[in-house]
Amino acid sequence: MKWPESFSVKQIAFAFITGLLILLCLIGGFAAYQTHAVTRSLEQHSQDAARSELAAAVERLLGQTEEQAVNLARWDETRQQLVLPEYYTYWRDQRVYESGMLNNRFARTALYNPSGALLAPSPEKNRLPAKLPARVSPHQPSSWLAIEAGTIALYHAFPVYSDENLQALLGHGLIRLDFMPALQRQQGFYSTDMASVKLALKPGEVLAASKLFSRLSFIARPDPDQLRFQGILSRTLLALFVLLVVSTLLGFMAYDLLLMRPLRRLSDDIDAMQHDRFSDSQARSKPMHIVELENIRRSLYDYQRQLRKLHGSLEHQNREFHSQARQDALTGCHNRRAYEEEWEHFRQKLKTAPQGVAFLLFDCDRFKTINDTYGHAKGDRVLTIIAEALGMALRANDRLYRLGGDEFAAFLSRTTPTQAKQVAQRCQSLIDESALADLGINEPVGISIGIAFCAADQLEHIDELPKQADIAMYTAKQPGHNRIALYGEDTERAAQALVASRETNALFQALATPGMVELHYQPIHGLPGHKVAYYEALARIRYNNELIMPDAFLPVISSRRLETEFDLAVLHQVDADLSLQQLPPGSGVSINLSAQSISRPEIVSYLVELSRHNVRHPLMLEITEISLITQMTEVRTYLDLLRTVHYRIAMDDFGTGHSPLLYLVDLPVDVVKFDISLVNKLGQDDRAGQVVADFARMMNDAGYALVAEGVETETVLHKVENLGFSHVQGYLLGRPVPLAQLAASLAAQDTGATCIA
Repeated sequence: MKWPESFSVKQIAFAFITGLLILLCLIGGFAAYQTHAVTRSLEQHSQDAARSELAAAVERLLGQTEEQAVNLARWDETRQQLVLPEYYTYWRDQRVYESGMLNNRFARTALYNPSGALLAPSPEKNRLPAKLPARVSPHQPSSWLAIEAGTIALYHAFPVYSDENLQALLGHGLIRLDFMPALQRQQGFYSTDMASVKLALKPGEVLAASKLFSRLSFIARPDPDQLRFQGILSRTLLALFVLLVVSTLLGFMAYDLLLMRPLRRLSDDIDAMQHDRFSDSQARSKPMHIVELENIRRSLYDYQRQLRKLHGSLEHQNREFHSQARQDALTGCHNRRAYEEEWEHFRQKLKTAPQGVAFLLFDCDRFKTINDTYGHAKGDRVLTIIAEALGMALRANDRLYRLGGDEFAAFLSRTTPTQAKQVAQRCQSLIDESALADLGINEPVGISIGIAFCAADQLEHIDELPKQADIAMYTAKQPGHNRIALYGEDTERAAQALVASRETNALFQALATPGMVELHYQPIHGLPGHKVAYYEALARIRYNNELIMPDAFLPVISSRRLETEFDLAVLHQVDADLSLQQLPPGSGVSINLSAQSISRPEIVSYLVELSRHNVRHPLMLEITEISLITQMTEVRTYLDLLRTVHYRIAMDDFGTGHSPLLYLVDLPVDVVKFDISLVNKLGQDDRAGQVVADFARMMNDAGYALVAEGVETETVLHKVENLGFSHVQGYLLGRPVPLAQLAASLAAQDTGATCIA
């Protein structure tokens, strides 16, 4: 190989840095290899220590269980129960724990006669086998594990004799232990991560206790010494890497600063003078480090400055005027005038230089709500932050235009649909990372982006891009999209999904067709006496002779923001039903309204008109989803107005959502309806049931009328009566039925009463 006769400084610097890199890589590789070996040794030590700890814990647990079994077998009271089991259930459920014979809260016990039959059934939650398995030896204790209802149970069976010589067999005892909680209570775990301990046991499989440890899996906790060692080594390697990078950068910076950059600057300045691109900022730039080059540069600049001085002021004024006329005053980006001029210029340019073009349309989500809630000052600040983020996300040569309000646009040249989507995703990422939360805005702020693309061979359709991007942008706002939609691809899928949705079709048809919303009425009974006080109107949709229930169409209402439209349809149907006068006079009707609707003037206006039925049927409003109220003062004003026309106000589904007590304080509520999840807890004799009961007493003392929803058992009904609930509702007393069926039932009851009289 023949070496060149001379080398450049750049080549020498590159060779030196390359050698340094190779040397450091070799040192780093050797250090990493040694570190890996030491780390493996420490990990194996931790694994062995954890295995020893776990084996000792299992041995202790089995020994404790066997010791308890021996004590139970020798206990006189155990023998007494096998001879005379009159107080067996008391002995089993209480006495064995009070005496200390079973000191583990995860353990349960039972006794069996000599034939292996259970003396008495065990409680449902503590159920033990009704008969001992055949594997149990009559005269020897045995232990096994099995899975029951998702819980790993440890069983220990033992014989019970009537004499100390172990001759007369009275029966058998069985201890059942929840294995994993009992194992985790064992002491002495320092190297074992107990959360990782698992027992490989299949449903229906029975595992002998002697094979227990072989089926356990676990993870050892990291050794602190190992972590410290790894941290020290990592920091050392990082310091070496940083040192290498810094040394390399400093070397290149010195070479570039002292020689290459001055030469490039001088060459660029000469080119700028030749093409009339010279500026005063270049003349005032930092002097060169090489004196001779700086003298040449200063001479050239002095000459050029004299030539440009005569024209500088006029050109500066022209640029300033042009910039202000095409710049948005609020956001600083280009305005609609600049957009129209540059879009037209761009379209003309495409005729001579065809290329792929993407049009991006940006729209701020929920901007009107932000403006109305927090004021125009914060709304303007939101637009400024969004414009800054979009400008940073676009490519270097792309421009952002504010078309008006909260709508922005950009058109990308020499691009593809994939690249346009990447730019849109970058826009959303920067906006999500912006400091909008610092403005005190609680609602999420984001943008929807519509993209329209025109290939280089289809530029005859270039004029359709803005309209297509607008369609794609509105598609991006629909539920199920990630706020970015590409015209043609995403819009077609969205249209197909809309047509394919049975619930969506039914909902929109019901909103446009009176009578498709069908109300079923469920009786609400007063306490005591169980007399029907009023009926709750529950909405269904009748579609193609099928009844669509709320759990199917309510998600569509929420995703399409159609709460107000649907509530208006319900109110119209309530008005029509009450006008038929098929309900007996004096029977009240309860109407469900969403929290979003109660703040809408058109809803309140219709409710005031509907109040004319109060003379025959007292009306109540049940407000659902109260936690979604954002304009609390306005809602409180509307509710006070409705109370003046004799509406009663009820908080529905109490016990769900966020901060229900806060809304009780802030809203004029007369009635509180306990959600079925709370009512069901009243039937439980545990702490949760006691908390709900105490809470009901407190609210009753505060003057609220309480309604229990979802009562389905006599036990719960008796409980709510004793707690002072004024009304009760549930399948136990009556199911929702259509108005015609309800009217027929009431008429039949009246006819029967007349005949008896």
